Amino acid sequence: MKPPVPIVAIAGRKGGTGKTALCLGLAAHYFRADQRRVLVVDLDPQGSASLALGAEATGENLAAVLNGDATPEPAAIACGLLLAGGPALASVANPRPLREALAELLDVVDLVLVDCPPGHPTLDRLAMEAVGRAGAVLVAMEPHRMAIAGAARVLDEARALRPSPRCAGVLGRLDERRGLDRAAPELLAGAFAAQVFSIRQDTALAAALNAGILPPAHGRAAEDLRAVADWLDKDEHWKWKPKDPNQ
Repeated sequence: MKPPVPIVAIAGRKGGTGKTALCLGLAAHYFRADQRRVLVVDLDPQGSASLALGAEATGENLAAVLNGDATPEPAAIACGLLLAGGPALASVANPRPLREALAELLDVVDLVLVDCPPGHPTLDRLAMEAVGRAGAVLVAMEPHRMAIAGAARVLDEARALRPSPRCAGVLGRLDERRGLDRAAPELLAGAFAAQVFSIRQDTALAAALNAGILPPAHGRAAEDLRAVADWLDKDEHWKWKPKDPNQ
């Protein structure tokens, strides 16, 4: 029996915490590292991930898929496939389960990365419920009070799910010149009783997202993203093997 395709929900209750950079940075890493076929699902009505990838961000097809009215029509991107987000998602009220909605695409990808919306609890929970044991919830945050409070709520909701997914926090745009930023990962790991990673500020990463190209393979952010990916890959339920080119 084929193991379930891992789904990683990248969530956060506050905008501007680096969710999209984390999502696209991981997609680029997995594609470059071992040619993993990644499906990026942009659940955000703002469509930031879609815009960063140069796609039309209406969200109409994805909204119809979640409502059971259409089949997925993903766009081809440099690291795999994209189901674009956009304003149409804001009106989705009773979506069907995400794994069910994506069923036909799960046969052709190795990994799903979901960029969750910060202000839409229904879609946020939809993504976290799809994770199960074969995946994880990554909670994007910044070392500021409002972002951390939102992250705590997301972690509590994720841990209440059954089966309970693996969870980790990811501090985005960490500035090593500030003492609070340097101390934040260790302090938050203790407060949340969870692994907390940090993605350092990197102008090359920001420039790539603004230019609509894949995040760079080298630099401080790429190094930090590799650490997140390594943690994800160590999960006993995440059994990915390179495809045999002769098959």
